[in-house]
Amino acid sequence: MKKVFITVVALLALATSSFASNKYDVLIKLNEPATSNAVARYLGVGFNEKDQLKSIFSISEAKIKRALETKDEKAAEKALIFNLANVKAVLSQEQYQKYLTLLNVTAHNNSSANLMVKE
Repeated sequence: MKKVFITVVALLALATSSFASNKYDVLIKLNEPATSNAVARYLGVGFNEKDQLKSIFSISEAKIKRALETKDEKAAEKALIFNLANVKAVLSQEQYQKYLTLLNVTAHNNSSANLMVKE
């Protein structure tokens, strides 16, 4: 898990130094009911895991919104790391890899910002 944190922090540090809210928009969208249900179906999670993911998405959204309001890049990075660490604790390795792919593709399609996360 420590390796994931180091990788995420390093990749985010290499990303654009200016604060770009659109690179974190994916964390806000995850909390939308239609999106969270679609993600749960795509990952093939059970009922308990789906509830845990919804909780993680809700907390992540609150954290990222606070960071965006204050334009605090470090808080935004911490919100992303919080999301990744907690989602990884809920999902199997295969599901987590699919989740990372989903985040990266969504972030890439929604913006030109670099939000490359990998294990």
